[in-house]
Amino acid sequence: MFYSPCMRVQYREEPCSAALNRVKGMGFGWSLNPYMGCTHRCTFCYVRAFERRADRPYDDRYGSSIRVKTNVAAVLRAELARPSWKQEGVAIGAATDPYQPVEGRYRLTRSCLEALGAASTPFTIITRGPLIVRDVDVLIEAARRAAVSVAFSVPTLDHAVWATTEPGTAPPRCRA
Repeated sequence: MFYSPCMRVQYREEPCSAALNRVKGMGFGWSLNPYMGCTHRCTFCYVRAFERRADRPYDDRYGSSIRVKTNVAAVLRAELARPSWKQEGVAIGAATDPYQPVEGRYRLTRSCLEALGAASTPFTIITRGPLIVRDVDVLIEAARRAAVSVAFSVPTLDHAVWATTEPGTAPPRCRA
């Protein structure tokens, strides 16, 4: 466990028992989140409602504790290697941005992208993080084997609105 000096964020290293989560009623069958919790602290984030129902911090404390799933890529590779895996579409970042600030250190998202590509599994990645540019090589290689799409979330280009509604994100012009 360590703390980020800039935002007073606590990062907790914890192994996971599953990488893929079954999803129903969406345009994808599975979701993958290498991290849990989000430093972006977007005021409009729907995940806060889930946190509130689970009796976890959803107010100003939301985003102050991030779970780092240290073994997520190894668990994912094992799940993708199962004979029962049907290479259904996977959404990465449906519950938390996969490019949290510590991704530069842990490289969990990059490792998961490599695993999905090697398993010819289609995926969509949703992010507000410009660090995705680092992984262009992995995305290109994965796209040679399966459908890959990238979605950048840019709700506003207005600096004042951005600073108020997405205080922990990269500035919008860094995402475009």
